[in-house]
Amino acid sequence: MKLLQFMKEGVPSLGIWTMAGVIDVSAHAGLPRTMLELCRVGDLAALAHLTGPLLPEESLTFAPVVTGMEKMLCVGLNYRAHAKECGMELPKFPAMFNKLPNALAAHKQAIRLPRTGREIDYEAELVFIMGSGNQVFAYTAGNDLSVREWQCATSQWLCGKSYDSFGPIGPYAVTADCLDGGKLHIQSRVNGELRQDSCTDDLIFTPRQIIDYVNERIPLKPGDVVFTGTPSGVMMGYPADQKRWLQPGDVVEVTLEGVGTLRNQLI
Repeated sequence: MKLLQFMKEGVPSLGIWTMAGVIDVSAHAGLPRTMLELCRVGDLAALAHLTGPLLPEESLTFAPVVTGMEKMLCVGLNYRAHAKECGMELPKFPAMFNKLPNALAAHKQAIRLPRTGREIDYEAELVFIMGSGNQVFAYTAGNDLSVREWQCATSQWLCGKSYDSFGPIGPYAVTADCLDGGKLHIQSRVNGELRQDSCTDDLIFTPRQIIDYVNERIPLKPGDVVFTGTPSGVMMGYPADQKRWLQPGDVVEVTLEGVGTLRNQLI
């Protein structure tokens, strides 16, 4: 099932994507009104036969595919080719860090670049959303935008990762019963130029391994979001004389097979 959230009366509301339009789940009494509620319930059966009301997708303002979650966690250096381009050894354990909730952003949302950073980088990522029973509920696309000079200023990455809107996810979330995150084509483009082109089978730690590792230390809850790392091709891995950091006006697209293309313009 392909799901999304859109703004309705000022709040994120749950929808089901179909070729005919978006089914407004929140219009049905007794059903989950948000993705977070659905992650907690975990039962898709009640949604399987809904037929309406249908909304034209082009009329909707997208919201992040899940909101109100407790945690946004990320894995650093989790693609073999990316570790190689950065000249680093493969990690023995997932290198976990977090983005704060203010970093959450939606498909098509304009992202304002900070005044305090110049080395702005993109990171196309497979993102999973937790369900109940320590299982993946759904997969989506994410862009772990980063301010590299602040990320690298200390051993702690938080200040380079949690600027406002620096964690867009979407446009859709595809439930794990319909999509296997283990071998998905993933790409990023800047102003239409291909920058990253890889497959999630290059992940060092799979979503299952990440969940098992994290749960022993930080129990994951339904709705929690985990960015799984980025493939090679980010500006951080380019030679110094070839780096082209993101600028106002740039359009960054992250395409994940089976999910769609997450698009954001920087301002």
